[in-house]
Amino acid sequence: MKKGNQAVFYDVDGTLVQTNILHVYVYYALRLPKISEKARKLLLVMLFTPLYMLVDQMSRTVFNKLFYRNYKGIPEERLRIMGKELVREGLMPNVYRDAMERIKKSRKMGLTQVLVTGSLDFAMKPFAKELGLDFVIANSLEMKAGIATGNMNPPILAGREKLKAMRAFAAEHDIDLAHSYAFADSKYDLEMLEAVGYPVAVNPDAGLRKIAESRGWPVVNFS
Repeated sequence: MKKGNQAVFYDVDGTLVQTNILHVYVYYALRLPKISEKARKLLLVMLFTPLYMLVDQMSRTVFNKLFYRNYKGIPEERLRIMGKELVREGLMPNVYRDAMERIKKSRKMGLTQVLVTGSLDFAMKPFAKELGLDFVIANSLEMKAGIATGNMNPPILAGREKLKAMRAFAAEHDIDLAHSYAFADSKYDLEMLEAVGYPVAVNPDAGLRKIAESRGWPVVNFS
């Protein structure tokens, strides 16, 4: 059987960068034009953070649905403009040095490089471009009349939906997953790592570290 193309799939938060979706949201909230709206959104996210953490332990999909409601009412154009600012000011300065080296190595190997992330596309697309990556598979917000409704467009990328998205991408681009790579940091990305022949646990949480060590997967610490 002819081997297809090889790819490398990267998670983002905790894998390529030392940030998470809470940091990203706070960045946006702080830059809202109205002081009252800024204060309201920051207060709400602080009050609900314990709930978000609890929900995240039970279901990453439900967590995404709940957390991204915070974006309700923000204009799409503003999100796109701030997305580029976020990449420049918030993400690129926090990219792990070792992650950049891995990306350069993968490029030399001729691998198709893909972000697969539960983060939002308006920031991830310019982020991937800045990193020199080829494709982005990310979550997106529903918009009505150019304003975020607080709902997400399906599918919501988490767990098995990430796996489905990877398989669909592989089929479309003739990618041989059995000879491809994946890098992720969380037990919630287990399906993503299991989908490829060469999974790598990066700065893994306790759950993923235990699984990776039991299966003999490489465990690396990006700094």
